[in-house]
Amino acid sequence: MSHHTSRYLLGLALTATTASVLAGSGTDPEDFNAFYAPAYEIPDRQLMNESEARGEELFHSTYRYLGAESSQRAPNGKPYVGNRLACTNCHLDDGTRPYAVPLVVAALEYDNPQFSARENVARDLTIRINGCFERSLAGEMIPPDSQWMHDLTAYLEFLATGLKPGYTWQQVPGQETRKPLALTRAADPVRGATIYEERCRSCHQEDGSGVWREDEKRFRYPALWGPDSHGLMAGMGRLNTAAALVYSNMPYDKVDVMDARTLMTPEDAWDVTAYLLSKDRPFNPRHITEDWVGVGPDGVPNELKRAVDASYDHTMPRKDATGAWSIDPSDPPAFPRSQHIYGPFQPITDALKAARQWLGY
Repeated sequence: MSHHTSRYLLGLALTATTASVLAGSGTDPEDFNAFYAPAYEIPDRQLMNESEARGEELFHSTYRYLGAESSQRAPNGKPYVGNRLACTNCHLDDGTRPYAVPLVVAALEYDNPQFSARENVARDLTIRINGCFERSLAGEMIPPDSQWMHDLTAYLEFLATGLKPGYTWQQVPGQETRKPLALTRAADPVRGATIYEERCRSCHQEDGSGVWREDEKRFRYPALWGPDSHGLMAGMGRLNTAAALVYSNMPYDKVDVMDARTLMTPEDAWDVTAYLLSKDRPFNPRHITEDWVGVGPDGVPNELKRAVDASYDHTMPRKDATGAWSIDPSDPPAFPRSQHIYGPFQPITDALKAARQWLGY
């Protein structure tokens, strides 16, 4: 498999040249280490080897190297990146920003594979990365033995070297997102449209298409819906996940992740995210029959662990003709699809618990 290292190195030069002209953040990246201290410190980029530097560039401009405008194709003939996003569009600041699902110690976290009921597999770092390619990037898995995978894992392993002696990866703060207080009502996409107009449109545009940098083949501000945005089958295609990222980090130029007083209200975060998820986005229908199938190591069917806000079929739980709880996809769903999109989710959570008990789990 050919791998265009020279394009990587050119991309590194372009990134270094243009980084200073991108719109400012409400958070100064220089503050990240103060936040992570004393457990962790972002290692000096100047210490990267060639593979780690290529991995950072691939993380930063994933579409450029593996998207439709590249020469790279999966065995089925499709590009590895199906939209035009890059890893850094979800894992902000190249995976180093607190509360933006940073990957600073991901290599250590996935050193011990973790079972995923959605994929019915214990995921190591390679499998986790390929999950992003298939879902968030709406594309295809990259070969585990490819230079691309080697470089991406090398970059994440480089970040993990910042863990300080005497600390575990679990002690590094800000690894996920802040969770907005749950709503007792459904999130309101109509109200969310007004919030989007006031706080999001200036960067992400009226039609949600974002701002594309043709010279870098990457987004300055990513598309939030439409064919260039993340897939419905991704975590960001679900309200709980997406609202937490929005709540923790947006608007990007207003929120200081070190200061919770700069966050929007939880209600606003839920509603504006509901507006985003009311729009069309990529979806691979194979996930209808491949996600949350099988039985986990604990003996419980994975359907009974399905995310309450996973809105594509087959939503769970179901009820049979007698009104009894069921996980048979041929039975009608217990809740309308709209509730799996917008909530409220507590009734679904309670129903899944009741279904597990009824079915003997």
